[in-house]
Formats: sequence, C-alpha cells, structure tokens
Amino acid sequence: MNTIKRYTFCIFLTGLLLLALPALGETARDITADATITASTHLPSSVRVSDRDFGTIWNSLKGRRENLEITTAEPCYGVYLCSGMEKLRPWIVEVQEGKNWTEVARAEGRYGHEYLPLDGLTHFRVRLEGTAQQIFSVNEIFLLSEGDLPDWVQLWQPTVEKADLMILAAHPDDEILFFGGMIPTYAGELQKNVVVCYMTCGTPGRRSELLNGLWYCGVRTYPDIGAFWDKYHQRLDRQYNTWGQNTIWKYVTALFRRYKPEVVATHDVNGEYGHGAHRVCADACLHCVTAAADASKYKDSAKTYGAWQVKKLYIHLSPENQTEFDWDVPLSSQGGKTGFETAVEAYKLYVSQQKSGQKNEATGEFEYFNVEPRDSDISSYRFGLAYTAVGPDTGTKDLFENIPSE
Repeated sequence: MNTIKRYTFCIFLTGLLLLALPALGETARDITADATITASTHLPSSVRVSDRDFGTIWNSLKGRRENLEITTAEPCYGVYLCSGMEKLRPWIVEVQEGKNWTEVARAEGRYGHEYLPLDGLTHFRVRLEGTAQQIFSVNEIFLLSEGDLPDWVQLWQPTVEKADLMILAAHPDDEILFFGGMIPTYAGELQKNVVVCYMTCGTPGRRSELLNGLWYCGVRTYPDIGAFWDKYHQRLDRQYNTWGQNTIWKYVTALFRRYKPEVVATHDVNGEYGHGAHRVCADACLHCVTAAADASKYKDSAKTYGAWQVKKLYIHLSPENQTEFDWDVPLSSQGGKTGFETAVEAYKLYVSQQKSGQKNEATGEFEYFNVEPRDSDISSYRFGLAYTAVGPDTGTKDLFENIPSE
C-alpha cells in the first residue's frame, strides 16, 4: 500500500472509531423523565421522587424492606440520589438474575446527596442497606446518560477537620441571606477551608435545599447540621429557655474545638429582624470564643478535641471595628458573577422559602426575604470584629487580615 493510500485508510479508520465513541467532553444528560420508577409496596402515583420538587419525599414503610425499581429507556450510567435524611446509611443498586437480585454497586451513605456510577443499566433497583426497621427517605432521583458529570451533581468531600472559616447560622438559608457573598468569595474563589454550621434544620426538604445552595456557592466539604428544635422567639432569654443556655454553650464550644477555625462569623446580636435563634448564635459565640480556649471549661469537648483559640470573631452588623466587605468583586470561580450575585442565585435554590418574609412594622406591608443588599439596614456586607486575638482590622476588607497564611 503506497503512502497516500495508507494515509487515507488511517483517516477513514480513525473516523469510524470516533463515530463509535461518545463525543469528547459530552455532558451526561438527565434521562429520568423517560424512566419508570416504582416502589415495591407503594402505588406508582405516590412515589414522587422525580417531580423535581425537593419538598416532596418518598418514605419506605417501617417494617418493610422496600426498594425503588427502575426501568430506563436508554442505558443509565449513574444514579444521583438526594435524601433529606440526617444520615442516609449505605444504599445499593441491584440487578435481577433470574428470580434473584444481585448487588452491582454500592454508595457509602455518608451524605444526603450522593452519586453512584453505573455500567449502562436499563433495569435495576435501589434500596437501603440495613434492617426493615430503617426508613429509606428519598427527595429526588436523577438518572444520567453516559458522559461527563454535570456541575450540579454534588460529589461531597468530608467535613473539614481544620477550618479556616466557620459560619454559624441559625437556620438553612440564613447563611445566604445575611452572609451574602462571604461563602462564594472565601470557599469558591479563595479556596479557604470553610465549614458552615447550622443550629437547626426544620425539614428534609430544607436539608436538600441547603446542600444545593452551598454547592452553588462553591462549598465542597460537607456542612455540620445541628438538630435543635426550631421554635420562634424574639427574646434571647426565651430562646435560651427552649434550647437550654448551658446546652448551647457546650455545643458551640465543642464546634469551635472540633473544627478549629481561625475565623468565625455569625448573626447580629439583635437577631437581624429580631429572631431569637439568631440572637442565641451571636450571644453563644461571644461567650464560647473565650471558653473554647480554656481547657477547664466544658471538659468533655476539651478532652475530645483539645482547647482552641479562635483568632477572630465577626458579628453581623456589630459596630465594633466594623468593616463593609466588598461582595461585588467578579469571581472567576463563578464565571465573572460577583459574590453577591452568586448568593442571590443560590437563594433561589431554597424553593420552599421563596414566599417567606415578615410584616414591615413601619409600612404595614409584607416583605419577602431576599439576600440583603449593601444599602439595606441589615446589609449582608457589614460585619464587626467583636473579638480578636490578633489585633484590629485596618481596612483591608479581608476576614483573614493579621492571620499568617501557612
């Protein structure tokens, strides 16, 4: 074969090989809409795991070893399962071989949202590993075609062992509303180790929404989600009566010692709009920032984690050494969107909260909650340095001013 013919044949053969392979860089598609999903002991109409509403939840029946059986119209190369359970526990994918079902893939069940790759299956089932007494709770299932994972599929990493920044929020969505561009700036853009801690989480749907919001803001390490009962009070003492003051102080001190943050940021001492749970977060941080450094205080967590000295504590809206941070800087990690713009979009992922708000006592009108802009009375840009072990801020508008980088 002469050189020209050999060259032509190689081009032809390469073309055939490329046609046989998926396009390079092709993103996997969501193929759930064309799939059939049924629960082993539920009517199909009751299994709302693909309605794209994180507020609707399928729970297995206690005492029954249930599963979700799935048939797809085209090969499925991955299952993205979203659960609002506090601890999902391991879940598995099985295929049918005769009358038996055989395990072919397993997820660890560490996180509320998990992705499990598959090998082009068209008929399989998903079930929780464990006893029939353990409830399997699913908010949403996404079935994906072959290709690169979409950026909305969350591949969580373990909660940080050593945090640069801790944000303590009373409820899911507070971290977006009142801290604005702080999370996308420091977690997404500057790649700091950020741990977001929540005191409460009211519903499984809110737990899924908080994961969606954090992921959009660039957080890749799993948050710490508390289990305190969410009851609204305006007064600080009544909120402490509900939760127990000493219980809260022990809990927050343990958070500081466990994650060892250099910097902590939390709510306004007046609760932004007067929310008692927000007040407790601020008050507890002011107490625990010194207690955490004293090994004689709350000895159980000191024994487990050791004492820890937080270097700086920022309180939302505090007048002490106040800084108006700049969340309007374009972020390369967000394709040029600013931190504030990113927060506004992330808040939209809290679908259940889009009609939440409060009555404006001055005007008598109902106002929906939104990420607080720079000119708001409770601006998400303004924080005061309420405690420092490294000296005052001098205007650099950097949470980590005076803290040496490693």
